Amino acid sequence: MAEYGNRPFKEQIDYFQDKVKLPTASWTDIWEGMHSRAFVVAGAMKEDLVNDFYKSIEKAIADGATIADFRKDFDAIVAKHGWSYSGGRNWRTRVIFDTNLRQSYSAGRELQMKDPELRKRRPYGLYRLGNSENHRDEHVAFDGLVLPLDDTWWEMYTPQNGWGCKCRKFMVSQADVDRMGLKVAEKAPAIVMRTERVGTQGPNPRTVQVPNGIDPGFAYNPGTAAWGKQLSKDVMDGWNKAKAAAWETLTSGDPASYGRPSMIPAFPMPTQLGLKVASVAQLQQAIEDHIGWPSRGYQTPPGAINVNAEFLAGHIHIARARYITLLSDLLMDPYEQWIAFDRHRGTGQVVLRSRTIKLYGKDGMLIVAQARNGQLEAWTVIPSTASYLNKQRRGKLLYGK
Repeated sequence: MAEYGNRPFKEQIDYFQDKVKLPTASWTDIWEGMHSRAFVVAGAMKEDLVNDFYKSIEKAIADGATIADFRKDFDAIVAKHGWSYSGGRNWRTRVIFDTNLRQSYSAGRELQMKDPELRKRRPYGLYRLGNSENHRDEHVAFDGLVLPLDDTWWEMYTPQNGWGCKCRKFMVSQADVDRMGLKVAEKAPAIVMRTERVGTQGPNPRTVQVPNGIDPGFAYNPGTAAWGKQLSKDVMDGWNKAKAAAWETLTSGDPASYGRPSMIPAFPMPTQLGLKVASVAQLQQAIEDHIGWPSRGYQTPPGAINVNAEFLAGHIHIARARYITLLSDLLMDPYEQWIAFDRHRGTGQVVLRSRTIKLYGKDGMLIVAQARNGQLEAWTVIPSTASYLNKQRRGKLLYGK
């Protein structure tokens, strides 16, 4: 297996090129798995500046450029934009270079590990220390740990597990395990969480839950946490209280650049609209009746979306209950799905939202979902006009019918 930087690695390149270039004020502006969808350099607030850094890292991934090459680019980019950054030059360049290359490499490997035939032959993951001079005690304890690849422990502990961490995860067979004199663990190590306050010197501090053995911000699998995890109910409630006017979208949309029509077309109504309800409890029951269960996972064209009736009922107005009958059709046969980053003008909080869009005759339907636990949870349903729906086509197009 080639170390990153040795030769082109298609899955790694594809993963990196799929990122949205996002200006940020501090490293806490986005969190954990949100980095799977965004390229950021903390403190780089200008789009042109971020884009230049992106091109340099992209070159390193695709062509095998070294840290010395990146440092030359870094110096030229800083001089070009007059960027004032924090930290020493060698430390800052090492963090930007290593973190992006290691995480994108790990994501590429995770994409390879999804192959069903390969997983039949090699169903286990092996945790191994890297070649660092000094290892974290917890990582030493993990060295040689073998667990099934579908064990949820890997969703937090797939390396890189901290700044400068060089640990690796390998895909192994039972024969590999036997040959190395190892054993498949009967259960994963216990996950003990701690509370930390991070980013206290910057504009967007966070109080976060962090698993022991992992640095804040690294508790995610870069290949499978496609949407991010640390987006809480509090953030969504804050959005409702502040209303949409408090948010600005950081990524513009251009349907024409994706070869999409300038206006979305109308589709026939697949079913009659539902009945009005008088309470949240009735709304929750209407959702459960429609999806068939209290919670249901939909396999949509761009990926899985989980709908929880209680959660959804708490985040849409009861007047919108009649549109619930369109929910399954919209999720399983959408017209488009876009993903974009939004920033709260007051707090600086950045969230990643998807917008699933379809127009039914004169009645539009928009589901705005935020990321949670590696999937999308629908949290608001908005009956909309065609012109309003068209304005929601922004960010990155994930799927187009």
